[in-house]
Amino acid sequence: MGIFSFVKPGKKIFKTITSVKPNVPKNKSEILARDLARAKQKRQASEVKLDNTVFRIEQQKERLLGKQYKKGKELEKKATGGRDGRRFGSPNPRKSNVQKIKETFGPKKKLSPKQMKIAKLAGDPKRIDAPDFKKLRGKA
Repeated sequence: MGIFSFVKPGKKIFKTITSVKPNVPKNKSEILARDLARAKQKRQASEVKLDNTVFRIEQQKERLLGKQYKKGKELEKKATGGRDGRRFGSPNPRKSNVQKIKETFGPKKKLSPKQMKIAKLAGDPKRIDAPDFKKLRGKA
């Protein structure tokens, strides 16, 4: 008794392939459809090859550089939030003392026309201060 003991001898289990219908397009739209399908297959194949190549390069780097490479990858992942993420992404991560002094004692920023109207309400028209805001709120 074998695996196929329930099949009578001489009886076929599967259909035999007798012919294959050729893919010959009959009109222009069928030609375009066939070409599109071929192009899709080629693109998918090239994507797979590219992914494989990138993977192999990563593996080689990891193997050659060892701990250095892994440590660099971990740092990339880590610096997404909190202090680490902001420090390197901001335009001026750290200002020197000279920059701070220049900003503090250097020329002040000019007021916009709207800000000048607010500044004129209570005193000095060149800067906005607390009395201006009190006047705006109607408390003074």
